[in-house]
Amino acid sequence: MKYCMRYLLFISVFLWNVFTVLAQDSSTFTSNLNYGVSGYVTMATGINDNATTYGVGGDLFAAYRIAPRNYVQSKLGYKRYSYEYNDLTQKRTMEDIHLSLAVKHSLNEEKGIRVLLGYEPAYIINAQNTYLGYLDSLPSTYFQKQLTNRLSHSLYAGLEFQSKHNGSIDIGYSYTLNKTTTNGYYDAIPNHFTVAYNFRFNTNKVISPEVLQAKATLKKLTQDTLYFINRGCSEDYTFDQLDSLLSKNYSYSAYRLLQDNEIAQVSNQPNVVHFAIIGQHYGSTSDPLSSGIYLLDSKLKSTEFPYPYHTTNPKNSNGFSLCFGGLSNTAALISTFDQRLKKKFFEL
Repeated sequence: MKYCMRYLLFISVFLWNVFTVLAQDSSTFTSNLNYGVSGYVTMATGINDNATTYGVGGDLFAAYRIAPRNYVQSKLGYKRYSYEYNDLTQKRTMEDIHLSLAVKHSLNEEKGIRVLLGYEPAYIINAQNTYLGYLDSLPSTYFQKQLTNRLSHSLYAGLEFQSKHNGSIDIGYSYTLNKTTTNGYYDAIPNHFTVAYNFRFNTNKVISPEVLQAKATLKKLTQDTLYFINRGCSEDYTFDQLDSLLSKNYSYSAYRLLQDNEIAQVSNQPNVVHFAIIGQHYGSTSDPLSSGIYLLDSKLKSTEFPYPYHTTNPKNSNGFSLCFGGLSNTAALISTFDQRLKKKFFEL
């Protein structure tokens, strides 16, 4: 058993290194729903010290993205494992159908590494004891109906590594909460390690470089600062009031409202991601002056589609006025801009 544990550890470390190198930029995985099939092998722990218990299985799976870095995942499938015991004169075979419900969080979007935590109920459909050697003339016995814990409940923790192709590898461990040891075996699903390959049926979309760049910078912005430049009407708000409105209605990233004398200095900083002009600006060199919130790049140039490059005022009571119409309208504009950033990052 100690040898097998060392072997499994070696395989896990090897796969970690391989898929860290070969993993695909997850910005190309744009589908919210992924579904497909999984095939896997298992290695049980704690059943028999004389022989390692291996198993095989297959699942149907579906994973749905509920946030930019978070997913919910379910699997439904079949597993079979067997082991020899009683001085290798008897063989026990167990088969089950099971359901897996898990949440999945991305640890590294660029390399496609995710952590999974889940719950796995399983129901044993077949438990068979077969006599070996000189006793092979004795009939096999089926005892699944006599099991105390025919329905088992397990907790699962694992890691997923996205491959360059339309699939991924899962490495994880399942711990069964209800199990009773009887004559050297568990009358439930044993604790076990799993190595699975997931093959998705739905393929990736072809992503343009513009979309990839937009996703990359919008993701980077979540961990950086958006610098706002005020070009609004003085009758709408004061500088301090605008700062307060941003504090209450903007949450996509950290922010900073710049004074005019700070713009040149900040634009020369090497790690700036985006600026935003709130107030009057041009959508492009050929557009007339208009009002709203305009997203700019690090060089103070207006962004274009697929960015939310111009957010118009949703509650401008002044018609075609270039002013926003007061604090409440300005707050609504900022909130709309914030929601568009979140939605855009989720869609890309």
